Amino acid sequence: MQKLKAEIWDRVQYIFRNYYDRMIHCASYYEGKADISALRKSIYRLVEKYPILRSSFNSSPINPSWTVNEDFTEEEMANVVYCEDLRASVLSSLSEEISYKAKFQFKLTLHYCGENCAISLLVNHMCMDGADFKYFVGKIVEGYNMIKRGEDIQNLQLKSGKRGADQLYKDMTEEEAKTARGLMKNVSRTGVKNKFAFTDDEDCSTCFNLRKLDSDFVSALKVKGKEYGATLNDVFVTAYARAISKYLEKSDDKRIAVTCMKNLRDHIKSGESEDLTNLTGFMPCVLDSVEGTFVDVLDEVIEKTKTAKEDEFCGLYGLPLMALAFKVFPYMVAEFAIKIGYENPLIGMSNIGIISQEALACEGMKCLDAFMTGATKFKPYIQLTTTTFNGETTMCIAQKCSSEDRKRINALLDDIIEELKNFAG
Repeated sequence: MQKLKAEIWDRVQYIFRNYYDRMIHCASYYEGKADISALRKSIYRLVEKYPILRSSFNSSPINPSWTVNEDFTEEEMANVVYCEDLRASVLSSLSEEISYKAKFQFKLTLHYCGENCAISLLVNHMCMDGADFKYFVGKIVEGYNMIKRGEDIQNLQLKSGKRGADQLYKDMTEEEAKTARGLMKNVSRTGVKNKFAFTDDEDCSTCFNLRKLDSDFVSALKVKGKEYGATLNDVFVTAYARAISKYLEKSDDKRIAVTCMKNLRDHIKSGESEDLTNLTGFMPCVLDSVEGTFVDVLDEVIEKTKTAKEDEFCGLYGLPLMALAFKVFPYMVAEFAIKIGYENPLIGMSNIGIISQEALACEGMKCLDAFMTGATKFKPYIQLTTTTFNGETTMCIAQKCSSEDRKRINALLDDIIEELKNFAG
């Protein structure tokens, strides 16, 4: 029976299972009806190629690993549901969780509603991050289109290689790699304890709190941001920090730490990982205060972000520390050590970026809308995820919370948009 090594982020995602649901989510909506047979054949090709998708995680206290499952059929690749409300059906499907012990580490559902359809996809975050999630989704569509055109799905070009973090150092000089492998500083520990004021309610369920920014508004934000030398992401971080400051638990500390997720593929010349994997780091943005004007806070965000990005090892700090912990200590001790020394961000932000229309364009159908979001957080952790499709940006806070918590989250999202409107003018 084939075994796969549990890589660093596979293990860390498992360790943090009590902080979030470990899922990454994608929804795409179409005008037209997808061919379930072609969809299943396409996914089957990917599942054949990438054994991590059909593996069960063995959380051994000594040496955790993946056990590859070889008995699988095309029928198992996708589920079908018929519904009257596409969005409700999709969000219900996305709210599910996949056990790390499951036969497959993904779940794709095709939702039929009259002459339209939608596709929802869940993948265990232990298998891949947002960048490779986009790759995976794009290859499903590419394979589907090949089949619909009568082409041989076996000719679908798929990357292949190692899943380990060592690939991050392969394009560095010997001196650079030596330095990078010694970056033991734990940047996840910002020292800022301010957090969102959730209720103590225990009656909680998964919900996706969504807001859509139209293309004209997004364009206006980009133009306005450029006047100050800011990226769109800088503008979003600023609005998020200013808005969430109104919803924090009482504290004398005026600082706010917004930890952004950093795609570590920037350290690889090709910009691509060798295989489906996690290559993500933390880029904390600790703001001294958000009490000034929007531009005051934006200036500080720009400064902090610029300083971080100018560091040639941005995002790589702490990886050697985790690797050492897993190497030196038995897994159970390493898990305990990492929980103590490595903090899950209380306030996070993930900009998954642009989802191209081309990547989701299925033969014979028009893609109307799409979004992706990261893991569903558990209290007291919260994360804002943004994706852009057809010029429109979807903001999402996926949270396991009570109905009262949800009211606060939606008020937060409304305030973020209000901050953005005031800035755009």
